[in-house]
Amino acid sequence: MAPVAALLALAFLAGAALAADPYAFFDWDVSYITASPLGVPQKVIAINKQFPGPVMNVTTNYNVVVNVLNSLDEPLLITWDGIQQRKNCWQDGVLGTNCPIPPGWNWTYNFQVKDQIGSFFYFPPLSMQRAAGGFGGITVNNRAVISVPFDTPDGDITLFIGDWYKKNHTDLRKMLDDGKELGMPDGVLMNGKGPYKYNDSLVPDGIEYETIKVEPGKTYRFRVHNVGVSTSLNFRIQNHNLAIVETEGSYTMKQNFTNLDIHVGQSYSFLVTMDQNASSDYYIVASPRFVNESVWARVTGVAILQYSNSKGKASGPLPDPPNDEYDKTFSMNQARSIRMDYGEWTENSRGTYNKWDGVSRCTTQVFPGAWTAVMLSLDSPGVWNVRTENLDTWYLGQETYIRVVDPAGGYNVTEMVAPDNMLYCGLLKDKQKAQKPHGSSSSSTFAAKLNGYLVAVLVLLALAFIQ
Repeated sequence: MAPVAALLALAFLAGAALAADPYAFFDWDVSYITASPLGVPQKVIAINKQFPGPVMNVTTNYNVVVNVLNSLDEPLLITWDGIQQRKNCWQDGVLGTNCPIPPGWNWTYNFQVKDQIGSFFYFPPLSMQRAAGGFGGITVNNRAVISVPFDTPDGDITLFIGDWYKKNHTDLRKMLDDGKELGMPDGVLMNGKGPYKYNDSLVPDGIEYETIKVEPGKTYRFRVHNVGVSTSLNFRIQNHNLAIVETEGSYTMKQNFTNLDIHVGQSYSFLVTMDQNASSDYYIVASPRFVNESVWARVTGVAILQYSNSKGKASGPLPDPPNDEYDKTFSMNQARSIRMDYGEWTENSRGTYNKWDGVSRCTTQVFPGAWTAVMLSLDSPGVWNVRTENLDTWYLGQETYIRVVDPAGGYNVTEMVAPDNMLYCGLLKDKQKAQKPHGSSSSSTFAAKLNGYLVAVLVLLALAFIQ
């Protein structure tokens, strides 16, 4: 081959490699650490010693490779809430499609965030483990060639809210095994931290709280995830509007709220403009919904929004929540405003279903005594888990599975084949291959091979150019 032709061929190969969808590699050690979010030392689940875990920041169509080392004393899985796993249920990370990672073993997830954008989170789905942590954010950014229906914000802030118990998850599990209810939580955490001392009688001394620092006049995107056990929370920021723009990968009609109900397992994006005079810091509040607030007063999460020119600490009462303990109308109307609908179901309700522009999301709420219509597009072959996100009822068995048959007939025609590193358990446990030691995992090996290939191509290009 002539030098010029070789150069062109090699350039094509390099372009093909670089033009392919990029890879993002993560290496996680999931272990226990001791933390005291509500003032009492307890065992929490951390990722690389972080609680909450790190935010996975990727872009649409990225291939994501996550090597997970299970340093817990019990089996582990990680699931990716809202990531569609197109035709690839093998990476969904839930019992039924994946065997758990035994203690001391590692396993590598490999999936693509195909044609998705938005705010999601991951967590350990087994045995009430999310009640001990192990969760973190998944931010899927749009590619530069794809526009979004709002101006680029000045900053991006992830906030995890959720009810929390001082008991370890193993103790909570035993309570359920013994037929007991979990009862009222001990508090609400924000980013793994307890409440700001807004009330001397409700918040003890020495509680570490979350502070979010901002610049006046700028607009920030808040990605808020309810990662709790079972409590619906009302989210609000004192004296600031919340402009909702996205929920779990779907852009919404942009609307301003002073507060919004976020139910367990749900994620929302808000644009918040720092348009106040910063006479003091401002409260960020997540308080329980549909409960007796006088009894649940201690179960309130409070963080601080701090302008760079703030003139003092936040003080005084918290901003008021909706005053509708026994009336779900306010919360239902909020849901309707983002193209969801609820109510008392009758046969005639089928004619009112929104089949045209309903919001596509992974978690929806069902109010007591009411109904929610869910439309599923069964276009992804595989076995898929459908469940409640409330951990107590999920643990007690409130889930099912849907088998979507491959339209081409048989198995593994359009559905992806089972991965080479698939774990085996139960009746198939004898098929399990020997465990590779951590550090020689498929993610590390694949990364090395990919990097080596690209380096080789670039070297060949340089040699061809010299000739």
